[in-house]
Amino acid sequence: MNHLEELQTLVLLGTDRAPVADSLLIFWQEQGLNNSELPEKIVAQALVFHRQWQRAGFPLPVWTAQLQPAPIQETEPECSVESARCLQDILDGKYPDALPEWIRWLQQAQQVLPRQTLPLLLQKCLQDPALWETIQTAIGIRGTWLLKQHPEWRKLADEAAEPGAWNTTTGVLRPDLLRKLRIQDAALGRSLVQSTWAEEDPAQKAQLLAALSPSLGSADEAFLEECLQERRKETRQMAAELLACIPNSALLGRYRDYLHACIVVSGQKLSLELPDDAPEAWRKDGVEISGKSPFTLNQRSSWLFQLIRRLPPSDWQRYWGLSPETTISLFAQQDREESWVQALTDACLLHHDLSWQEALADWWLNNENASSWKTTAGRHLLQQLPEASLHKLMVPLLQKRQYLLEDDQAATFVLCANAHTWSDELTLALLHPFKRFLAGGENPFWNIWHYARLLKVLAYQCNPGLINQLNSDWTIEAALGQRWQAEIDRMLTVIQFRAKMIRTFSHRSGAKISVHFC
Repeated sequence: MNHLEELQTLVLLGTDRAPVADSLLIFWQEQGLNNSELPEKIVAQALVFHRQWQRAGFPLPVWTAQLQPAPIQETEPECSVESARCLQDILDGKYPDALPEWIRWLQQAQQVLPRQTLPLLLQKCLQDPALWETIQTAIGIRGTWLLKQHPEWRKLADEAAEPGAWNTTTGVLRPDLLRKLRIQDAALGRSLVQSTWAEEDPAQKAQLLAALSPSLGSADEAFLEECLQERRKETRQMAAELLACIPNSALLGRYRDYLHACIVVSGQKLSLELPDDAPEAWRKDGVEISGKSPFTLNQRSSWLFQLIRRLPPSDWQRYWGLSPETTISLFAQQDREESWVQALTDACLLHHDLSWQEALADWWLNNENASSWKTTAGRHLLQQLPEASLHKLMVPLLQKRQYLLEDDQAATFVLCANAHTWSDELTLALLHPFKRFLAGGENPFWNIWHYARLLKVLAYQCNPGLINQLNSDWTIEAALGQRWQAEIDRMLTVIQFRAKMIRTFSHRSGAKISVHFC
């Protein structure tokens, strides 16, 4: 920060022993400080100035443009002073993970963010898009007005796209423009990308196709079928995935025919009849075939996996008569279990099939030797597990366990990776075995420090009304309990803060809010 070291020297030595440099006086005068005062008073004013600059976290430019008219009437009430203090504690880093919950309570109380926090939050949003997703509905009329005053903050607002901008927008900005246009008018967006498709950069065509995802439908099928014959692999694969997402598309029908010719299901047994050579029809339909004949079994299996990962998972029940549980079990019995289950995982994510997603999660949670959940797609699927599925699967699993969770388990990952609110049953099912473990005195398992992570998640996701139960029955006299004292205290402190935070919203008169404490 400009001249901060010089100012610190003046404070330490005094203005009589260290006179104020001319360059420092000029800088302060440019910032609007009065240099005609006594030197010690100037230094005191400068300290206040630098402190505000430091808290803002970014230099304050001189504003030369004309401000838009401020909102005359603001009908949205700001949160209370007490709620704002809790927000400040969160922004200061004391309870950083409590911000989404604070915003939820703010919205339930039909209030908006306090005006003094808006500049800091909007500036943070420039580097943290997830934060903007959290706060954008809570900035209110004043925040919306303020957003438009700053050229950088203005970029956060998702303004309507102008069709005329298509011919003037090039490069990496084009897919984002197309996505906005598709949301506004799907047919117009498709026609625009078709009009310039021949001139588009081949390296960017896959991204442009991905931008067609909003409002995808049968009207897009003909164009995407043409794209299956593009030269670049990435473009062909994206076209095939989009076609697979269109219900009853011709491509899906052809995929089903190919699979019916290769997969035979008899009772609880699945067998394969793979083609010896690469079918030309498969190649034209987006199946990538590498190598030359004679193809190995692994190479021929990879063709099949590409079909499976694009097929709607519900097809296994509709056309083969296999339930999700049976399908997963049969896939896991194949020689390349990880690849088979991985293909089914990709299909669940592509088609957003929640019932099959829950079935896969259930299989991973109850088969501790399964490793396919550790892939990128497997972890992503578990992170998207709905709240109802989380409680449905995790509560019985924890209640029947006799031992603590291990670090390298799907159950541990699910609890730490999801931001869902925990039910009381889930909270107690995780904590009771841990309390019993600490009461044992001796430590038969040394590698349990992942429970520090679990306790942190519990602190932010549990019902704060359980604080009395969570604060009781701890046996910390033994050496093992003493080693966990700091983590337990930290967990309880967070829960107590959340309880206080909720009360600041529920105690405000006239607020429409429901608070449940057990």
